[in-house]
Amino acid sequence: MLNQILTIVLTALLSSALTIGLAWWLYERRLKAELDAQLEAAVAEVDDKLQGALETLGDIVEVRVKQGILSGVAAIPSSEVLADTTKSVARTGAELASKGLSALFGIKKNRSED
Repeated sequence: MLNQILTIVLTALLSSALTIGLAWWLYERRLKAELDAQLEAAVAEVDDKLQGALETLGDIVEVRVKQGILSGVAAIPSSEVLADTTKSVARTGAELASKGLSALFGIKKNRSED
C-alpha cells in the first residue's frame, strides 16, 4: 500500500517536472526570441509616435509664443499716446504738488483761478 502511494506521488512529481522543463525549453527556444522581437518593435513604434508628438507640440508652442509676442508688441501704445499720457501725468503731479505746498504754507487760491 505504501509502495503504491509512493509510486503515485513520484509519478506526479516527475510529470510536473517534465511539464515545467518542456515549457521552459519551448519558451527559451522559440517564444523568447519572438516576444523580444515584438517588444522591440512596439518600443520603436511608441518612440516614433512620441517623437512625432513632441515635434508637433514644439511647433504649436513656437507658433503660440510668436503670436503672443506679436500681440503684445501690437498692444503697446503709440509714441503720441505715450507722450500725451506722460504730459497728463506730469500736469497732474504738478497740480498735486502745488496744492500740497499751498496747503502747507497756508496760501489760499482764488476761486477764479480754478
